[in-house]
Amino acid sequence: MTSPGAAIKKPKSLLRRMVNVLFTAALMLVGPALMVTSYQQVDADEELARTGAQVSGTITYFSDARKASNRDITVEYEAADGVSRYANAPVDHEQHPSVGEQVTVAYSEQNPEQAVVLGYESNSEFLGGVGLILTTVFTTLGLILTISRLGRRRRDKVRSSDVRSGAAEF
Repeated sequence: MTSPGAAIKKPKSLLRRMVNVLFTAALMLVGPALMVTSYQQVDADEELARTGAQVSGTITYFSDARKASNRDITVEYEAADGVSRYANAPVDHEQHPSVGEQVTVAYSEQNPEQAVVLGYESNSEFLGGVGLILTTVFTTLGLILTISRLGRRRRDKVRSSDVRSGAAEF
């Protein structure tokens, strides 16, 4: 007989276990997906920097925040079609740009809105870092949960075989 305060452990349904496994797998895949996306975007930005049309641009805004992820500049540039456009770029803490400073912008001649500011980071590098952190956290959690579940199953098997062998002796 169990005490009134004892919790009765109900076995999980197959559907609930499958949902848990799929959710865990999805979380474990988010990080690598972000990393791959980031690396592809960084490669595209590097290709644009190599092959794009280069023009001079003027820094029109500089956010000098304490958090590295909030430091960025906005650069105004004029494409070959004569239209003024804007490009954004994150700023490293070693860089100290000022509003009005001239920088070089590389843009796609087919799509002048697509541009990178040369000498500054790609906007996509942040995603790679987030992806790496998520991959580390969720993979570690997934491994810990899997190992603990295997250990629990092993203990349950040992206990059930001990109970059966103990019952057979009487």
